[in-house]
Amino acid sequence: MKLNDRISTFWNVLALLLFANAAKSAINDPKFHASLNSFSQNLFHQVYQTNGKENLIFSPFSIQTCLAMVRMGADGQTAVEIDQGLNFTGQSIDGITKNYNALLGQYEDGKILKIANKVYVMKDFTLQTEYKEILSQKFYSSAESMDFEKSEEAAKTINSWVASKTDDAIEELVEPMDLSSDTRLMLLSAIYFKGDWEKPFDAKNTKEEEFFVDEDKSIKVQMMYRAGMIDYSKIEELDATAVRLPYKDSDLSMVIILPNARNGLAAMEAKLETMSLTLLSEKLNRARGTRLYLPKFKVEFTVNLNAALIKMGMKQMFSQANLGKMLQQHEPLQVSDVVHKAIIDVNEWGTTAAGITRAGIMTRTRAMIFRADHPFYYVIMNADTVPLFQGTFVGA
Repeated sequence: MKLNDRISTFWNVLALLLFANAAKSAINDPKFHASLNSFSQNLFHQVYQTNGKENLIFSPFSIQTCLAMVRMGADGQTAVEIDQGLNFTGQSIDGITKNYNALLGQYEDGKILKIANKVYVMKDFTLQTEYKEILSQKFYSSAESMDFEKSEEAAKTINSWVASKTDDAIEELVEPMDLSSDTRLMLLSAIYFKGDWEKPFDAKNTKEEEFFVDEDKSIKVQMMYRAGMIDYSKIEELDATAVRLPYKDSDLSMVIILPNARNGLAAMEAKLETMSLTLLSEKLNRARGTRLYLPKFKVEFTVNLNAALIKMGMKQMFSQANLGKMLQQHEPLQVSDVVHKAIIDVNEWGTTAAGITRAGIMTRTRAMIFRADHPFYYVIMNADTVPLFQGTFVGA
């Protein structure tokens, strides 16, 4: 597949390995909606603290979905910790699974955004009936038997599934050394997104310009440009400005938040952790004659999330976990690794927009300039402000 054949493409997959432990609105539930947003911001904060000097891209929704599937098989203190980490405290299991079913169903057969889940189970082991039904009926996740001891063959099968769900963008998520005779289950959650801007950039306007990686140092980037009606707002609470760029034929959009200071990303990130994405989205109003400068960029990011999730309170699932609701066989289990990989490719290409105009308040008549020439944060969200992807571009 050619990476530049669309304006913006995203690939993402998350894997959890469980080992035998020898030692329309699719969301009508405000609490569930709040849990998606708060988990997203909390996780981003943890990942940024460790990897802030890199360009970041990951899918908090995919990560939370995969962890939610683990939660359905957890009990006792392990379940309590996962609930707290995913911000599910106070919500019923029935309510959580119904909300996931509605949201995942919205994109099961989507042309632009697709979400797929999968469970591989060690041969001669069987999922408990209730757990299997929850995964298949609520999370659209089928289960398949596998001999993890044949690690090369197993890794090839798993990577083949990953490639099929990400249009061959991610081909090697699992290595044979990651699998063994002690592996009991692998849970996968993949998101694939490939969208055109509603109003594309003209490649003729793309020029090499400076991007300031800090107050004084700059690098050369390919800077895209377009002007016209754009959702725009100053965000005083973040000392930043923001724009929203919709994708064609979908309810998805990219919101880019640019700190006013060249070296202001770290300070802005700290404030973002407690800011509602819904409130932020509501601040964006249509502005006439906005001049938008945005660098073309492609980012690939792989991260082991164990440390981040432990800091968020989910400790026991990595050690003496109570995951007794998963398998019919009585055997102590633990989560070995939470591995996440994502790719984003943003450029000016795209099909001419169909001319759909979003309703908005025209509050500005003079030209506004949004020049993303220093590190910024971005989030891909749907109409429910569910954060599907988020990241930063720092020019690294």
